[in-house]
Amino acid sequence: MSFDFHCHIGTLDQGGLVCTSRADEWPLVSDMPQHAIGLLEAGEDDLDALCAALEADSRAQLGEVGLDARSFRQSTAFLEGALECASSLGRMASLHVVRRHEEVIATLTRVRFTQPFIVHGFTSSPQVARRYLDLGGIISLSPRARMSRHYRQLITLPFVVESDMPLSPESRRVLDGWVAQLAQDMGIGVEELERRLEDERRVLAP
Repeated sequence: MSFDFHCHIGTLDQGGLVCTSRADEWPLVSDMPQHAIGLLEAGEDDLDALCAALEADSRAQLGEVGLDARSFRQSTAFLEGALECASSLGRMASLHVVRRHEEVIATLTRVRFTQPFIVHGFTSSPQVARRYLDLGGIISLSPRARMSRHYRQLITLPFVVESDMPLSPESRRVLDGWVAQLAQDMGIGVEELERRLEDERRVLAP
């Protein structure tokens, strides 16, 4: 059974990195084996609260944070500060990016982020994916990736998989089906793909 590299609060507590996007979700994941705390609708004034929460929870990773062209309340300064905080604490990050890849890449470069990171729900071009890979990150593909015109190129690159669903028996079924579909599209066996994903989990998963 493959590890879910980006999921949300559901009925299960393990088998995936459970990410949050609001402060009221942070206490709900604190006892989960793999969890991340983050804010999506956030400005620079929210940074102190996030950094304090990361410092208080020694097992928490950062996520999800990022920039989304559809949102008006997102700050590059907040993202930069959150990445600096996570880097200083040795935490990985799960990044949410929609049509603002240039700004996120510039921020990662400026911060010199030293920890592994995931760009979740990736559907952009292989050229953008390679830039993240060069910075030490990896793309995460959900079933939506198959609708991207870049899909066939993306599956030739290193990647991890996600459901982007509440962690539950249903999300596990979706992820298993997704891994089987990916393996078929890549022309390899499911066991081979699962071995590759497990290698990435050892590097990335908290």
